[in-house]
Amino acid sequence: MARRVAHTVNPSQNRAPCPRLAGERAHSARWGLSGTVMPSNLKRITIRDVADAAGVSFQTVSLVINHPEKVARKTLARVQEVIRELNFVPSVAARALRNVPTKTVACLFFGERSAYDDRSPQIQDTYWNNVVQALGLAADDAGYSLLQRKPSARQAPAVEEILDLYRSGSIVGIVAVVEQPDHPVLVELNQHNVPIILFGTMDSNFAYVAQTNRIATAQIVDELYNGGCRHIAFIAGERNGHTNQDIQERYLGYLDGLSKYGLSADNRWNIAGDWSMASGLQVAQRLSSLDRRPDAMIFSSDRMALGALKGLYDLGLRVPDDICVVGFDNMQYDDFSIPTLTSVESPLFDMATAAIDLLLEKLAGTSGHEPAQVIFPTKLITRNSTRRRRT
Repeated sequence: MARRVAHTVNPSQNRAPCPRLAGERAHSARWGLSGTVMPSNLKRITIRDVADAAGVSFQTVSLVINHPEKVARKTLARVQEVIRELNFVPSVAARALRNVPTKTVACLFFGERSAYDDRSPQIQDTYWNNVVQALGLAADDAGYSLLQRKPSARQAPAVEEILDLYRSGSIVGIVAVVEQPDHPVLVELNQHNVPIILFGTMDSNFAYVAQTNRIATAQIVDELYNGGCRHIAFIAGERNGHTNQDIQERYLGYLDGLSKYGLSADNRWNIAGDWSMASGLQVAQRLSSLDRRPDAMIFSSDRMALGALKGLYDLGLRVPDDICVVGFDNMQYDDFSIPTLTSVESPLFDMATAAIDLLLEKLAGTSGHEPAQVIFPTKLITRNSTRRRRT
């Protein structure tokens, strides 16, 4: 169990911590995590909660907050009532900057995962679409717009391009969606004092928001073991998974879980996909053809897990009776697969709101000397692709 201590502030500063990020500072010797861990029982009310309760879109709630004159009277009254009932309060840092002309936050993608198709500027991966949507809503809530871009693969042009945007005032700062923290472009931009918040990746040299990936896969192993599984495979999303911090953390959690129960992994199960449904199908069929096949498969993404469901069905294998399948991301289509897919839910909207808050704190000069680091817990959503606990 993580040891919890209070959120600390530099005593030389006469300021209170940002209310939206005030929580508990935690360190877990078992899992190797540090930073501000946001427990579920201290979850802050977000614009998404207001939208869900009022039965309207996130954009409508944003209009009610920022441009109420553009909203129909009945809708305006309903949303305002929900805001009062939930005690929803927009960002303090954002309100402090309300008199500043509307600015733009850059959401930059770095890494190999195929978020973009080279032939199209549109994001092709559902997970990254959700990341952009969450960041866009959080930025809009704060009165900012979002620019999404994947910089040049070459370091010098990428740095020059981003510095031009920043120095010209076209962007006020960056939320960087990056697979590995020590990306050379980000390191150089940091040296130029460009405000940067890492999204989903942990690095002590930067402010960041992340999730408990290592704990998540250990919890998956718990669920599978309690359902009777003893031969559990982990399928990474790419072959060079050592370059992707998410995969590293999830794999370590997988090993933690196996070690807890005295289980071992067959080296022949060490097969990686490429994040696609097709690769999930192929990996599942290859593993199922082994003489010692796994009785459970943990995939690094829902897309691969959904492909695996199709591959196992084609082989006549029953999920979860013969093989259990678990994914990551908890996409909306997980409820519509056959069987429905057990998956890890990422707190994207909470992470996005925290990322924008941290950036606004930097702009307002209230972020302190040490980079702020916020880690959110994940949640395992159990559905029909895994077995119920055996007594």
